[in-house]
Amino acid sequence: MTITVYGSGAIGAIVGTCSFLSGEDVIFVDRVTEHVDHINKYGLLISDLKGKDVRINPRAVEPNELEEELGLVFLCVKSQDTRQAMEAMLPKIGLESIVVSLQNGLNEEIISEYIGSRRTIGCLVDWGGAYMGPGHIQYSGDAPMRIGTIDGSITDSLRHIRSVLENTNETTITPNITGYLWSKIIWGNSYISNALGTSTSVCMLENDRNRPILLALFRESTRVAHAGSVKLEPLIEHNFDPTALLHMNTKEALNKFVRMADSFRHLKTTHSGPWRDIAVRKRPTEVDYIIGHIVKKGMEYNVPTPLNSRLMELVKEVERGELDQHDDNLLQLENLL
Repeated sequence: MTITVYGSGAIGAIVGTCSFLSGEDVIFVDRVTEHVDHINKYGLLISDLKGKDVRINPRAVEPNELEEELGLVFLCVKSQDTRQAMEAMLPKIGLESIVVSLQNGLNEEIISEYIGSRRTIGCLVDWGGAYMGPGHIQYSGDAPMRIGTIDGSITDSLRHIRSVLENTNETTITPNITGYLWSKIIWGNSYISNALGTSTSVCMLENDRNRPILLALFRESTRVAHAGSVKLEPLIEHNFDPTALLHMNTKEALNKFVRMADSFRHLKTTHSGPWRDIAVRKRPTEVDYIIGHIVKKGMEYNVPTPLNSRLMELVKEVERGELDQHDDNLLQLENLL
């Protein structure tokens, strides 16, 4: 079965390359013409992949060039592009097509509208990378993945997908993928906040003035998830357990931030993906699908989200160029504590 990597930026390129190296038939799809052309002419380079630079020479096409019926799809586009990607793929979706979302947010809800929940797979990706330029991706470091069906069932297809993803990083099947994805959305308070300023992820988490703000954001978001009866799962690789942070005393919770920062110290990329979106790629972030999801659900469950609402406003102001990226931007939330 051909694996189609739809969205061949950092995550897609890395998963696709690891699958290709394991002997899978992989086709890379991306809408950036120069990226596709570079892959076809010169190959795809992943820097620091498991300790070495790797170059492969796979097939790459733009979305309108897809010809064959789709089998296993790794969907790796930005959240705001999910619906457009599904619309583009729909004519090629067959009875055996399966789409795995390796994205931020809860895009499984959108994907299942098109192909049904049975063929929609969620995946928690807690490692990262960076798009350095056409045909060149930087791998940032190892971390495990979790995959699961929307209803928590364990299927043969899920086991097969796990075996493929194991070529990239350790992958575990979970009956509660929604709990993991929601925990990552809450963790998104940190990497979205990083986009406001210039500090590295480590420095932001260790800053004494930032920690009370971030803790309040985490707790506000966790209350929303609990109101929706979501059983949150700890993100062990980030030393992050949102439910525990909600219930422990504030002093103890603030001390946890040093351990959270530890999860970034070994990474090749020093800033978050949303920071790179604004500072390097000059494009909008996924804030509407991460922080915006928290705000939307807060309204639905009647849980106030003043901190998340203001964070979303600030990020949009930075995206539009109304605010420069500056560490003081996050401090605007202090008056809401």
